[in-house]
Amino acid sequence: MAFVLSHVVGGLWVSIAIVLLAALAERLRGEGAGVRAWIVLGVTTPLLFAGIKEMVCRPRPELWPRLLEEGGWSFPSGHALASATFFPVLAWTLSRRFPAGAPAFWGLGFALPLVIGLGRLYLGVHWPTDVLAGWAMGSLQSVLAIAWLRRRGYRGAASSSQAEPSA
Repeated sequence: MAFVLSHVVGGLWVSIAIVLLAALAERLRGEGAGVRAWIVLGVTTPLLFAGIKEMVCRPRPELWPRLLEEGGWSFPSGHALASATFFPVLAWTLSRRFPAGAPAFWGLGFALPLVIGLGRLYLGVHWPTDVLAGWAMGSLQSVLAIAWLRRRGYRGAASSSQAEPSA
């Protein structure tokens, strides 16, 4: 059941919602770098996996009966790529904003891409190398996004006036 749900959690509409909500939250907090990072990730991620799929043109596997029919090419797994891009960046930004929740955010930031990628194999819609490539490309994007945010002085944490009410 979890692997079937991973199809939805790692899908296009959830990815769009994450990007839009994260960019909006950054905008409301005045974090221009955060807004730009989420918009760039939201645009480049689908372009990256769609472009590579069209260049490689790998058919989907027929190793076992599929539990879900997917169209299009197989390599790389867009679900694995998107989840390995968005969830770690979301974990990093939330951990800076809410340090007490950091272990949970990071746990989910790594567990969700893992479950989503394994789910693509379980559903029979990807080769293992499709998922590995998606994880690798998504991880690279998330590392680059976090490094870019750090270089731009991303605050993330609540300012002292927001964190503690004045007496």
